[in-house]
Amino acid sequence: MIKEVNFDDFKCRCSAITKMMATSRDNPVLTEKQAVRLTELEAKPSLTANMQAELAEFLVKKENGSKIILSDGCIDYLMEWYSWETTGKIPVDKEAMDIQYTRKGKSTENDCISLLSRVDKVVYTKNEQRVTNNYLSGIPDIFSGPEVMAATKIVDNKSLWDYPGFLKNLHKKPENGYVDQIGGYCDITQAPIGEIAKTLVNMPVEIIMDYEYRLLKKMNLATTESPEFQEEWKKWERSMHFDDIPKEQRVYKIPVQPFTPERKQLIYDRVKICREWLWLFHENYQKLNK
Repeated sequence: MIKEVNFDDFKCRCSAITKMMATSRDNPVLTEKQAVRLTELEAKPSLTANMQAELAEFLVKKENGSKIILSDGCIDYLMEWYSWETTGKIPVDKEAMDIQYTRKGKSTENDCISLLSRVDKVVYTKNEQRVTNNYLSGIPDIFSGPEVMAATKIVDNKSLWDYPGFLKNLHKKPENGYVDQIGGYCDITQAPIGEIAKTLVNMPVEIIMDYEYRLLKKMNLATTESPEFQEEWKKWERSMHFDDIPKEQRVYKIPVQPFTPERKQLIYDRVKICREWLWLFHENYQKLNK
């Protein structure tokens, strides 16, 4: 049973902003370099045949750039949203992925907040409230301030799995999806500061015990008291505790700037287009096989 939904109520999840804003492969647009070249060609008093062909190609791309064609990723997101809102059904395969990582993230939330608070000497609070404006929706992880809608800072925490993984992240640029996500939270709450915090805290006891059991089975031994197991397990157990590393070296912070007025308007306009697209899809879907 598909329930009635007002698609004008569609709001993009902050975690899906980048997906919603992606450019469709069916709608190639001018790169910055091509835009400069177009200006050069248009200023020339005469053009060779090759230049004329180049100019024609760039003009087509310029015209296409004024049209909005939703990307495949955006449509995938809209279909997941449509499925949930109309029937309460989720994409099961994705919900089943990364179970262990999700378990650590959930189990260590309080430890991560405590670590961040001690490093920054700021009181951070775990947020459970969904916040919205007319176009966006989301649940920020952590904030500082009296309450989330009066936050002075919004932090999205990523609890990393192990020490080598933490070190590798020091050299990686933040994913666009995370940057847009924090920008969305700041837009909704009007927080002036956004941040991605990558933290390293001890593995939860239940995951350590699970690894101990899995290692025992992998080594095909009868008991954890085996000297062979004990020798190997020391290496694993040592790699799941991090209190021996200074706390300041277990937090990596990436500042995120709030949306510019231009970026904000582009996002809001895309939400409006998605609403129109959902209405049209729904109308055509109801006619399926009729």
